[in-house]
Amino acid sequence: MTMDVKYINPFIAAAKNVFKTMLGMDLMLGKPYLKDVRATSGDVTGIMGLVGDQKGTLCISFRDKGALFVFKTLVGDECDSVTPDVVDAVGELTNIISGSARGEFEKAGINLKAAIPMVVVGKNVEMNFITRIPIISLPFNFSVNNGENEVMFLDFSFE
Repeated sequence: MTMDVKYINPFIAAAKNVFKTMLGMDLMLGKPYLKDVRATSGDVTGIMGLVGDQKGTLCISFRDKGALFVFKTLVGDECDSVTPDVVDAVGELTNIISGSARGEFEKAGINLKAAIPMVVVGKNVEMNFITRIPIISLPFNFSVNNGENEVMFLDFSFE
């Protein structure tokens, strides 16, 4: 069983649009791949279930440095470590990207509702996507601080 590209493109467009409008930065999509491990891709991961005409799970994952940079850019405050405020910012970003993608699905006549996002902190946290199809991972690169490369992983399984 494979995933139709019509379910991938709204997530790509949503992530790029949200980063451009809210964070003032461009995301560069790396090569999408099928994820063969059922664990988080980064250190701070927003997770959201989607139900309706389709069902699936969306995970938006950052390494610590990327999560801290997103928090600083969104809120304007500096943090040296992942705090509850940083976790909240990743959850909110997950919600905004999901909402933007759901808007695109709605235009295509696909009705989706989302759960409240939750955020997990830690490396390689086991994730059990309750779908029969593979997990797609979309790595997005962006620049932080002095042009250092950082990555956001958008992992999802959607059927």
